[in-house]
Amino acid sequence: MAQFPSDASNEYNHILAAQVVNELDQAGVPIMLCAHGQREGLAAHWEMWMFEQGGVPPHRALIAGTINGAPYIGMEADLGSLEAGKLADLIVLEENPLQNLRSSELVRYVMVGGRLFDALSMNEIAGEKLQRKPFWFQR
Repeated sequence: MAQFPSDASNEYNHILAAQVVNELDQAGVPIMLCAHGQREGLAAHWEMWMFEQGGVPPHRALIAGTINGAPYIGMEADLGSLEAGKLADLIVLEENPLQNLRSSELVRYVMVGGRLFDALSMNEIAGEKLQRKPFWFQR
């Protein structure tokens, strides 16, 4: 069982939890994220980064954030991986998260339902090329 170093405070309990996640992953138990989209979706990134702090390799953390959740909710025919016939919701990153998992937050493009958007402006850049309407606070 994972343990804290003797001088670690309880403020780092997330690392202990992530070490247990790593042990489960190594034992063949499917691991997945539990983030609920808080803070504009940042919780999913933070959870993958936490897994890495507990020893989960970046590739396994990305699997936990993508494909592993689909079978758990019975949606593996529609979600979780890039395959013909599945829903086309995905992101394109600025950098390779396998080299630095923290780059998972550097989103360049977002595809939702097969429609491609610039992540910074959320203007559609393929297909109809629609411009996003201003948010209420931008008017």
